[in-house]
Amino acid sequence: MTQIFNTLFLIATIISAIGIIYIIYSRSIAEISRKLFVLTLLLVIGYLISHFVHFIIMPSEDVTILDQSCHSFLLLIILVLTFFSYYFHSSKDMSFPLKLFLIVPSAALILLLWSGYLVESSHVHTKKLEAHYSPYYAGYLVWYVLLLSLSIYFLVKKAIISKSNQIRKQIFTVLIGLIITNLTAFVFGLYLPWILGFYYLVEISPLAFFIGVILTTAIAISRFDLFPTAISKIQSFSLNKKIIFSAVIVVPVIILLIQIPLGRILFDIQTGEQWEHYFFISLFGGIIVSTAMAFMITKLIANPLNKLIEKTTEIRRGNYGTVVDIYSNDELGKLAATFNEMSKTLIIDSIELELKQNRIQMLLNAFEKSNAAICVLNLSGKIIELNTEFSNILKISKANLYNSIIFKIIEPAPNLKELTELLQKFNGKNKLEEEISIQFDEEIKNYLITMSPFYIDEAKPAGYLLIAIDTTDLKKLESQLAHSEKLAALGKMAAILTHEIKTPLTSIKMNSDMLAESLVLNEDDASSMNIIKKEINRLNNLVKEVLLFAKQMNLNKEQFDIKELIEEIIGNYKAKFADKNFKVIYDGKSAEIYADKEKLHQVFLNLIQNSYESVEENGELKIDSVVDKSKDGRILFKLMDNGLGIPEDMKKKIFEPFYTTKSSGTGLGLAVARKIIELHNGTIELVSSRKGETIFQIELLIKNNDNGKNTSN
Repeated sequence: MTQIFNTLFLIATIISAIGIIYIIYSRSIAEISRKLFVLTLLLVIGYLISHFVHFIIMPSEDVTILDQSCHSFLLLIILVLTFFSYYFHSSKDMSFPLKLFLIVPSAALILLLWSGYLVESSHVHTKKLEAHYSPYYAGYLVWYVLLLSLSIYFLVKKAIISKSNQIRKQIFTVLIGLIITNLTAFVFGLYLPWILGFYYLVEISPLAFFIGVILTTAIAISRFDLFPTAISKIQSFSLNKKIIFSAVIVVPVIILLIQIPLGRILFDIQTGEQWEHYFFISLFGGIIVSTAMAFMITKLIANPLNKLIEKTTEIRRGNYGTVVDIYSNDELGKLAATFNEMSKTLIIDSIELELKQNRIQMLLNAFEKSNAAICVLNLSGKIIELNTEFSNILKISKANLYNSIIFKIIEPAPNLKELTELLQKFNGKNKLEEEISIQFDEEIKNYLITMSPFYIDEAKPAGYLLIAIDTTDLKKLESQLAHSEKLAALGKMAAILTHEIKTPLTSIKMNSDMLAESLVLNEDDASSMNIIKKEINRLNNLVKEVLLFAKQMNLNKEQFDIKELIEEIIGNYKAKFADKNFKVIYDGKSAEIYADKEKLHQVFLNLIQNSYESVEENGELKIDSVVDKSKDGRILFKLMDNGLGIPEDMKKKIFEPFYTTKSSGTGLGLAVARKIIELHNGTIELVSSRKGETIFQIELLIKNNDNGKNTSN
């Protein structure tokens, strides 16, 4: 048996030495401390096994080989801990000379140990386990103390330099474990046997290692995340399994480590037979006692806890108000009473929470579906909430706007310049309200912007609420209302003026005609008379147009083909257009519409005449029509000519009554055309105008929306 243990421990020593060299020369410095720690735990286990064989299995035999193995394990442990102390919380590699300084003497001492030059013999004599050492053994002790001192120096230096309290606590824990483990092992396992010549209280050494391993293993789990599988497996145990595990595994191990020093100190056990009886009695007695205690603890603690777990699961499923029937005055009873109070509180809180959640959901739905664009900002201008309308203004998706600083989004956008300037004026205290315009492609929209702080408490604002209301349609309605009022006023005035002018104008015309027929006029007088007649006719036409504009129009609607109407107009005026070689091209298709044919004839004739007057030689007017089914049966006309265009400052005034750039114009043609189109519930607008291209657009309903009856407006 001696030879078997000799071979096993020698192989373990060689493997450990190779492992140390491999680890400290590995490239990954970050992994060295982790690997050294694992190797330390393995060496400690080897030492404890060697110690167990030494004092339990072979206490009465020659144990020189076991002494050599224990000394080898102790030397390897302190060597590995020296390297570990250097690399612990360090990113710097150890210098090559320092590595050689630590490895070479240690390797030499291990060779001397296994060659019998340090521990000469170890055996039982006169009931004492004697140990005989060579004179060179003092060198082993000195080297052990030097390695321990170096380890302490490395750790203390790191603790002084480190600025992290957590790292200092970890270093302090490792330092305590290092001192307890190795200093105790040195005193009782190495120094006292060398001084006394026999082992006295050497059993304290494995107990010290057990305490040190607990401390250092705590560091391993918290700092290096070692043994994750084993820890997670134990943590997954139920309380019953943990208690049984402690009773069957942990308790016997503690008994095994503690019984040796107690047996030698209290009972003076010396012979192998006494050790054997003492060991088995302690082991089985401990297991029986710990198992009985585990059973009692399970009944008294685990079962009530299981009830609490079952009721907690019910609460997790939503069964608030569930109570547990545990009645006692101990901590478990208080825990159960607290649990029942919590459960009753939960059901009350859940009802209140549901009401608040419904209210919040209602507010969020109203927030999202609001026609106003709404954005909520924190005090630093970061967007914390917004609705779709606001994201549509910025042309950025909601997902990309959350947690963005609003100024970083709107400042680079040229069309949001007014919004940027407005928000910069906001002082964060008083409410700000102002109207701005925002350009979207070819469309300009008006917005009423309000910015105000909101409060969670009365101390200071929690953030700001930005609301943008689209007032574009409202502005159009206001403009249309003002236009209608203006037209109504003009109509009344025109009706009065034309009535007052028409009668004397008729008398003037009649008398001028009589004078022209009765008088013999010379050439100059005849020319003057012709001018009078011409101006009277022009004034008479003006009066007719004013009356037409002023009076209330009646629409006589009928079903007809719009293409035929436009082609009829083109045909009637083809001879007149020939003097400029002016061409009118209609590319639209036939479309039956329900409208006042005579009134639309007047509209298209006016637009064609205006185009004819604006073009030069070889001019052209192109008319397109498209039926748009997506707009409930509407037809869209586009009239595009290549004339001189309309000046920029006149574009907004061309539909105003009596506004004209022609020397002989009345300024009522486009105003009457607009009135006729609007009476048909349609629209007419100038899309664009520049030299070489002027585009008018007309949109009309093509369906019968009044059941064939004439409508008057």
